[in-house]
Amino acid sequence: MKGFVREVFSSLQGEGIYVGQKTFFIRFSGCNLRCAYCDTPEARTSEGPFLYRGHSAANPIDVDFLTEQVEGNNVCVTGGEPLMQVEFLEALCGRLCGAGRALYLETNGSLPEALKRVVAHFRVISLDFKIPSATGQKELWSEHERSLSIASDRDVFVKIVIDENVRMDELVTACTIIGRVDRAIPLVIQPVFGSRVHNILELQDAALRIIDDVRVIPQVHKYLFVR
Repeated sequence: MKGFVREVFSSLQGEGIYVGQKTFFIRFSGCNLRCAYCDTPEARTSEGPFLYRGHSAANPIDVDFLTEQVEGNNVCVTGGEPLMQVEFLEALCGRLCGAGRALYLETNGSLPEALKRVVAHFRVISLDFKIPSATGQKELWSEHERSLSIASDRDVFVKIVIDENVRMDELVTACTIIGRVDRAIPLVIQPVFGSRVHNILELQDAALRIIDDVRVIPQVHKYLFVR
């Protein structure tokens, strides 16, 4: 079994409710979206080599070789969009779970049927709700709600990336969806690095009138100048 992987590296978790936790990252290549704020454009396609431990190898990568590179107990699978390669992801998760690793998935929440196939492998799921004012793309509310319902028995939280163009109606729609699934699911509002969102407290207050747990957390790794 082989798949397209951009890189592996060890760092701290820079986003979401587990920010600061020591984490080993596996970044898959290829994404089905083209968000305007994407900070990993090199992972949008499957082109390019696999980067590991100061070396490189040609893609696609064998699951056994990839598993050998993994360090530590906390492993985050990110992208790109990992669920685009669901068969390879299933094989990788089986190996890592068998070795006792705790797995964390970062997904854009647009591929619910693929998520259903692998959800049981993950302890933590960070599920992005993609809002049009920030992504520059169409809304995906139906896909997001189905994905969140599938992940709701995991340790799941929703992340929304916003910039200065954020609209209140988008936030209300997102929070309403979360509330329909489980109003206790945390929401992380994440401003785009370097953007100025002047009404951030107003947005948080509005969200808290619909759901129970709303946190504003920036991309901490960028302020610390780590990956």
